[in-house]
Amino acid sequence: MAVVVLLVVALTMSIASCGRGGPEQPNLPKRQDVWVTSLALDTETSLTYVGKTKNYVITDSTEIRDLNGPRTISVGDQIKGIRIGAIRCSFFWKDAWYGGEQFMWRGRWGCMAGRSQEEVENAVGPEGEKRTDYLYIHPVSRS
Repeated sequence: MAVVVLLVVALTMSIASCGRGGPEQPNLPKRQDVWVTSLALDTETSLTYVGKTKNYVITDSTEIRDLNGPRTISVGDQIKGIRIGAIRCSFFWKDAWYGGEQFMWRGRWGCMAGRSQEEVENAVGPEGEKRTDYLYIHPVSRS
């Protein structure tokens, strides 16, 4: 019995020590989304193509692919068949992870580029379905 208790305590302490490391920083003030005409991508910035969700009889499928694209993206560019007509950037006020993957970088931005402002605003439906093809660019440094 004592061995089981020691094993449970050791396992609990081991799991608790597997955090993100370092003290958690306080959230930054939130900022409004901004529409930009171009972005310079940092070396650690990822450019991801997100395809429109396709509905099949028993499942849905969305193509998501990392791209080795240009280091600058501007309105008017054509990337992966998308003529960029609008770019919206959202500020990350904190770090956040989901499923072991980081999706928010405190003090940086994530940007969505699509054919038009209307397509960007309506690209993701209420159930998470992708209504249009778009590019997701993250993390981005902006002033």
